[in-house]
Amino acid sequence: MSEPTAPSPARARRPGIAVLDCRDAAAFAAGHLPGAGHVPLEALEARRYELPPRDAALLVVADDPRTARAAAARIAALGYAAVEWLDMPWHALLEEAPDHGPAARLWRPSPFLEARLPLVPRGRALDLAAGAGREAVFLAMHGFEVEAIDHAEEALGWAHALATRHGVTITTRAMDLEAHGASLPEGRCALVTVFRFLHRPLLPVIAAALAPGGHLVYETFRRGQERFRRPTHPRFLFWPGELERAFPTLEIVAYEESDPPHGPVMARLHARRPASPGAAP
Repeated sequence: MSEPTAPSPARARRPGIAVLDCRDAAAFAAGHLPGAGHVPLEALEARRYELPPRDAALLVVADDPRTARAAAARIAALGYAAVEWLDMPWHALLEEAPDHGPAARLWRPSPFLEARLPLVPRGRALDLAAGAGREAVFLAMHGFEVEAIDHAEEALGWAHALATRHGVTITTRAMDLEAHGASLPEGRCALVTVFRFLHRPLLPVIAAALAPGGHLVYETFRRGQERFRRPTHPRFLFWPGELERAFPTLEIVAYEESDPPHGPVMARLHARRPASPGAAP
């Protein structure tokens, strides 16, 4: 891991760089740079899901440059290669009055979900294996009534807190989706989303949860991912083309597979339940 650097003020203001304020909540609320995100120094590891993608250029600011430097080092240790810190107080970059509004959203959900969402009518949504809730909160921010399901109650607590910070509401439910007999409400969901999770016995249950005309957005790992990092066990990895064939009762809207040089190796599906039993694709 290389030591994060301190850019010049002109470089720190460059377009496209995300700004993370690592001061405490009270200091941030008293005034901050417009467009800045916020995660306090002491919460960086616990709230890492609120950071931008690892390949994003990120500038860390604080009142004390030593605090910004310490935060940048901790973020770099999480795998961020383009993190920098401001070697002066945050307000040195102010070009107008400080902002007193909520923090900017630096995190992003699955880009595949972002791309498919304009095609999905709003309604009830289930986010399965929701983890820290980025996709669930993103759906709530775009008008869905969201229930986030995960086996880890701690993760669901993070999801609930993330929703609160963004002014939306989600319902959370602790449930082991790999348990024998795991069930979902049948025929009631406008949208079901699944990201980075695979339990093959659950696939027909997922399809049955969709209301007529309901949509499924599914993205997870496929074989080849084991060359890079977890998951490595075949039961968590689709075979090439397997996800495309996994929901025979649904109409495929979009399907893709990716295998970039450094991973991850993924399969992505957007499918739709026919609006009526005799409806044409």
